[in-house]
Amino acid sequence: MKHFALFLFLLFTLGATAQNATRQKVIFDCDLGDDIDDAFALAMLLTNQDKVDILGITTCYGRTNDRATLALKFLYEMGQEKIPVYMGRNTSASSERANWYAEQFYWAQGFSKIQPNKQGAADFILESLKKYPNEVVVISVGPVTNLGDVLQKDPNALKMAKKIYAMFGSFYVSYSGYPTPEAEWNVKCDIEAAKKFVNSGANIAYAGLDITAFVKLDKAKRDMLLMRQSPLTNALSGLYVLWGHETPTLFDPVAIGMLLYPDLFKTKMVNVSVDDKGFTKVDENKTPNAEVGVYINTNEFISRVMKGYLLQNMGRN
Repeated sequence: MKHFALFLFLLFTLGATAQNATRQKVIFDCDLGDDIDDAFALAMLLTNQDKVDILGITTCYGRTNDRATLALKFLYEMGQEKIPVYMGRNTSASSERANWYAEQFYWAQGFSKIQPNKQGAADFILESLKKYPNEVVVISVGPVTNLGDVLQKDPNALKMAKKIYAMFGSFYVSYSGYPTPEAEWNVKCDIEAAKKFVNSGANIAYAGLDITAFVKLDKAKRDMLLMRQSPLTNALSGLYVLWGHETPTLFDPVAIGMLLYPDLFKTKMVNVSVDDKGFTKVDENKTPNAEVGVYINTNEFISRVMKGYLLQNMGRN
């Protein structure tokens, strides 16, 4: 009987080890609390933990402490407080916009049941990349200030990432879908860091406006989330109300989709640079330094994301 019990224990241990080995290690770098898409992106990651091992969440841009509190409450409500949260450098003094106390912050105001990690975001990212070289995928969906700080510490650090998927840039298409690129928010918020990022030599795939600007969450699907009445969908619905606009564009989840659902995308290899005004420039005559998304199967993408939101039972026991 003892030998049988030992056999079962070893079988369980080996099974758990094998499962963990197949899950992709990820770091999620976000400006949670500004646009609503960061919350939808975090929810998407949480509902795909059979595929991803979330090493940590890092907050960037402006009031990084309030963004961290929002992330912590979101995780706590889902029973996912084991996932650590790290604050990036607070840049709220850089501009009036960066110091904005976003309405979504009220959802977590005063939350103190769990605290962010004392280690800074850039140090955590750098440490993780060194600990797991060529194993970690970084998902960047905000201004790349934290990644710029990583490069300041070690100019070669991002080359240790297995891949970086970044919601970043406007390569051929604008926010309105016109073939006139413009300075995209995550780039123009920290142009210096953006320049470092695109020239880092890392393996980067960009989910720019070319594939993100068309991914809209219509009222019928928002109503489905509202009526689902689970901790996750209630959180999304509550943050959506505080966001205060009509139809969300799911910019940030698309970057995660490039990792999880590569069959829904087409990309091309090009040379990307950033100019002094925050425009992402493409030069197809130069040696490529990045992969740029140029097509997304929008309907199927939204269908898969919604399925994840609806067919989950996350929450505190």
